[in-house]
Amino acid sequence: MTLGKRLLIHSDHDPSAAALTKASADWGCMVSLCGSLDELRGRLEGTDHDYVLVESSAVLRRLITQNNIEETLALTLAEVEKRHIQRVLASTDGNKTRAARILGIDTKTLYNKLKSYRSSEELARKRQAAGQGPNGLAGHAGRNVSVY
Repeated sequence: MTLGKRLLIHSDHDPSAAALTKASADWGCMVSLCGSLDELRGRLEGTDHDYVLVESSAVLRRLITQNNIEETLALTLAEVEKRHIQRVLASTDGNKTRAARILGIDTKTLYNKLKSYRSSEELARKRQAAGQGPNGLAGHAGRNVSVY
């Protein structure tokens, strides 16, 4: 690979993408890491990369299938806001001051929102590791369950 190319790396299994980063170390690229699917989506939509390295193909399938209009219209306002913030942040190459200015919000507000997104993602990872679904109930991931 040519020196100076921009490489975007995402691993669904390892937020730090240690194995992928190590495997691509001798490529001579400027590496950017994405810790979450939302961040990956934002960077793909907001910036240019010469190469994108994604560990597992299931991630790509989720990205592709989430682009249909019915699903987009069903998103909550909070999810739309989060995705937009990720896109703007990616388009500024991570410059939070410029991103906040573009978004029309205070830099502190942007920092707080990003912190809350990280907390939510960490909680989701912990629940997934413990075998719990998004509602916190073990063994019932993705299903509607009534608890009496």
